[in-house]
Order: sequence, then structure tokens, then C-alpha cells
Amino acid sequence: MSHDPVNAKKMRKDITPYLIFTIPLVFMMIFLMYPMVLTILRAFMPSGNKLQPGAFSIDGFTKFFTSSMYKKALNNSFIVSLSVTGLCILIGVPMGYFVARVKIPGKNFMLSLGILPIIMPSFVGAFTWVILLGRQGVVRHFLNLLLAPLGITIPTIYGMFGMILCMTLTYYPFVFQLAYGAFASANALLEEAGMLMGASRWHIFRTITFPLILPSLGAGALLVFVRTIGNFGIPAIIGGDKYVLPTLIYFRVNGFWDLNGAASIAIVNVAITALVLYLQKRIVSRHEYETISATHSEIKQHDGKAIRIIAFVYCAIILVVSLLPQITIIVMSFFEKWVGLFPEGFTLRHYTRIPTHSHKELFNTFYLSIMATVLAALLGSLVAYITERKKPKGAALLDMSIMMPFILPGTVVSVALLSAFSGNSIIKLTGTYTIIVISYMVRRTPYVYRSVAASLSQLNPSLEEASTIAGANWFYTFRRVSVPLIMPAIISGSILTLTTLLQELSTTILLYSSKTRTVPIQIYGAVADGKLGEASALSVVLLIVVFVIVYAMNRKQGKSIASAFKMG
Repeated sequence: MSHDPVNAKKMRKDITPYLIFTIPLVFMMIFLMYPMVLTILRAFMPSGNKLQPGAFSIDGFTKFFTSSMYKKALNNSFIVSLSVTGLCILIGVPMGYFVARVKIPGKNFMLSLGILPIIMPSFVGAFTWVILLGRQGVVRHFLNLLLAPLGITIPTIYGMFGMILCMTLTYYPFVFQLAYGAFASANALLEEAGMLMGASRWHIFRTITFPLILPSLGAGALLVFVRTIGNFGIPAIIGGDKYVLPTLIYFRVNGFWDLNGAASIAIVNVAITALVLYLQKRIVSRHEYETISATHSEIKQHDGKAIRIIAFVYCAIILVVSLLPQITIIVMSFFEKWVGLFPEGFTLRHYTRIPTHSHKELFNTFYLSIMATVLAALLGSLVAYITERKKPKGAALLDMSIMMPFILPGTVVSVALLSAFSGNSIIKLTGTYTIIVISYMVRRTPYVYRSVAASLSQLNPSLEEASTIAGANWFYTFRRVSVPLIMPAIISGSILTLTTLLQELSTTILLYSSKTRTVPIQIYGAVADGKLGEASALSVVLLIVVFVIVYAMNRKQGKSIASAFKMG
């Protein structure tokens, strides 16, 4: 009989995490799985916003074969996504190699600058390219003056050329940072063995170095593709009459309130992303190699004068071109307009009017982002802890549902939530703060979840076991032992969540109301109205806030900006 109280205590301790486990499971079932199921159902219904269980139609899908607009949007999405992915690999791999393997000055500075295009909202980069290469663009004006004697005219930024250029210069850091990490950490013993056997540098790179960096390259390419095919801001601002799938979704919802039609496009978008994810895994797994060695030889740096000059000039040109948008918006924010080579009408008005004209949008942006970040941190940490440490039945399902939004474009998540919580639904959330917070949580919880799960996998559970043996219950152990150990990972994932949410446009664009308007929505509206000075000033404020947050995290935790963004 003396053992019964101990057994009862053990049962209580075992049950607690499972009870807590149900909270995120219920959340994901209600706010992700249920909306996605409804979205799939809507995709097979006639055009409109009515959910008719008896009706069945594949009109939403046949339009991709019959409607010229749908066919062009699908083709444009493929062309842009594949072109951007290919160009990012062409730019990022040599840059990663040069910074990792060639003796050039300012490597850490280059790595820090090389992450800035990701920090800036992509749609902000788009409208600065309008200032640079638009119809009255300063760079276009200058180049056309130079090329006029030859009879050559530089095309404007609008259309396919602009979308590909802008997205390439925005997303190449994903490939650059991951390629750099792979080249810097590769074991040099195999390469040295190849050299001793008389193999050329090109042969060694092709047969030894490249296979070793392929997994990192595959991960970088996948990140670029997912970001590109789901990007709404850049095509909306500089796409002109060239629709892609996210802008087509926006057009169906905003123009016609055709949720069923938008759901069909969303399913096609998700299917393409899932197919690319599958192909990437197949290709990488087929060419994955491991070096089994206890020793790790330091990689010899190239120190020839010619290669050092080529490497430095190449990296400098890429960085200067990709950072032109940041320089441009800072300059433009102090002027009324930009005509020809120089801006005109110096003014501080764009900044002085922010407190009176943007106070509501600033409050909404910070309130929604901080609220969603705190809740995502709580949800992601709990799920990561329970799936890593307790491994209950259903953990794999929860892992999959938590990570699914990572590959879902923002417009798809918005359509799913509108499908479930608008019109005559039991819970009506359209136009509320709640639906935006939920959408942000659903999309960004993977950042915290993955960060914490990676941290836990490297931590020995002996301290937690010691606390349990000493008589502490599960919740006390989690709060006093586990949380302090995983706090750096929670902070890292939360900072990444917060900085990306402050710039979020693709999710918010379909869910906001006049009451819940955010700064990215206001910037988007200002660009559409041609108020580039106002848009620039708001963008500078956003940029400074995001950079200060990331910089503060790096100082406090001693981590590089690059390491924080590798997971994103």
C-alpha cells in the first residue's frame, strides 16, 4: 500500500504535459486544419462566397486551362519563381565561396550587410526600384543618357523583368548565407587528398566540394522558391499587368469577394510548393554525403592577388546593387519628388506628419505583432518541449501541422481563415484584431518551434530528470529548469517572428479593416497613390525599428544576424 501514493503522483506528473499538449493541438485544429479543409471544399464549389455542401464544381481549376488570365498568372508564377531561384543560386554560391574560401578584407562586414535585403520588407524594395528604374527613375535616366548615342533604351522596372530583378536582389542572401556556412564548415581533408592525387581545382570542386554543400544549397533554393511563389507585395507594386498566383488571389477576393475561386487558386499554389518541396528532398537525399572523421583540417584560403581582387569586386558589386533600395528610401524620405538625377524639394514633412497621420497604424502594427509574437513563443515552446521530450502519440501530426504554414503563402492562410470565419460562420472574425493575430500566429509559430526544438535536441535531459527525481512536478520543472535552458532559443525565434511580423503585408492585405490597418498597409497605399516620400519615411521608421531589435539581440546573445535568419 505504501507505493500507491507514489504511483498516483507519477500518473499525475505524466498526465500534466498531455493535458497541456491538447491546447496547441486544439488551436491548430480550429485555426489551421479546419480552415484548410474548408478551403479545399470551397475550391470544388461554384464561384462566389457561398459554402454549399451539395454543390460540386471544378470550374475554379478548369479556368487554368480556359481563362487566358489564369493561364498567364500560372505561367508567370513558374517563370518568376524558377528564374529567381536560378539567379539566386548563380549569385549566392560564388559569393558564399569567395567570402568563405578567399582571403578578402571585411568578411564579417560583408556577412552582416548581406542579410539586410531580407530584413527590409520586400514590397519596400519594390517601390524603391520604381524610384530607381521607373518611368522617371534616376538610374534609368542616367543609363539612358549614356546609351542614347547607341540608340539603346533601358526598359522600365514594371513587368516580368522588374519582378525577377527585385526578388533576386531580395532573396539571394538565403543562398549566400547557407552556401557560406557550408563552404566554411566543410572538412578540407578530402579536398587536400584530391590535390595530392593530382586532381584539378575544378574537378575537386565538382566531385568533392559541391556534393558536400548540396544539402545547404537545396535548403537555400527551397527557401527562395517558397518566398518567391508566395510573394504578394513585389508583383502588386511592379508587376504591372502581369498577374501571378498571389495577386490573382487578391484580385478574386478584393474585386469579386469570390472566396471559392480564390480557394481554387490557393490550392494550386500550395500544390506547386509541395511538389517542389518533394523534389528538393528527393534530389538532396540522393546526393547527400557525410564525412566520417574525428579530425577537422582547417580550410586553406586562396591568397592569390587575381582571385582576391575578383572576389572582393564581385561581392562589393552585389552588395552595393542589392543595398541601393535602403540608400534610396533614406534619401527619398527627405524630399518631395525625384526628377532626373537628383531629388527635389528638401522637407521634414514626411516625418513630422507620422505622429498625427500614422499613430493608429503604428499602434496596430506593434500591438498585433507583439501580441502574436508572445502567443507564438508560448505555443511554439510548449509544442517543441512536449514533442521533443515526451514524444506522445500524435506528435508527428502536430509537428507537420505546425510546420505546414512555413510553406504556405500569406494569401493562402488569409483565404483559409476567411473561408472559415466570415459570412454566416459560427465564429465571425472578419475585420477584427483577433483574425490578424491568429493568422500571424499560424504563420510564424514555426520559427519559435524549430528554434526551441533544435535547442532541446542538443540539451541533455539529465537536469530535468534530476528535478523530477527530487519530487518537483512537471510544470515546476518546465518553468524553473527547462525554460532557462531554452530561453536563448525562445528569444531567437521570437525576435525573428517579431521582425518579420512588423513588415507583414501578404497576410494582412486580405484581412485588415479600417480599424486594423497597419504600417505596411499604409505604405502599400501610399505607393499606389504615388506618395513616395510618405512611403519612404514610414519605411525608414520600420527599417530602423527592425534593425535595432535584431542588433540588440545580437549584442545580448552574441549571435550573428545571419544565424538568426538561416531558419527563416
